[in-house]
Amino acid sequence: MQITEKPIENTLVLELEGDLMGGTAAEEFRKVIDQAIHKQMVNVIVDMTQVNWMNSSGLGMLISALTTLRSSDGDLRLANLSERLRRPIKITKLDSVFQDFDTLEEAIKSYTV
Repeated sequence: MQITEKPIENTLVLELEGDLMGGTAAEEFRKVIDQAIHKQMVNVIVDMTQVNWMNSSGLGMLISALTTLRSSDGDLRLANLSERLRRPIKITKLDSVFQDFDTLEEAIKSYTV
């Protein structure tokens, strides 16, 4: 999995590419979140446009990041989820925990409202 960081307005957009499967990718993702908190960029959007697949470990990565950011007075929101990625979130009832948006623009706007 590859992570590209893009600060946009008052948010940090993390563009993920590849598969969310945990392992070493989870460690890298955790470091990016910790660095964002250190820089006081606690409003994070994960752009899932280029994510092909997500298993339970990948979902755990997102949950961990959400919890960490919320404990730092921030939040993590998801953008551009395919139906394939949305399905495990719905099945686990995490759609009531995560805010997800059809477009990156909507997700960015949600932080300014």
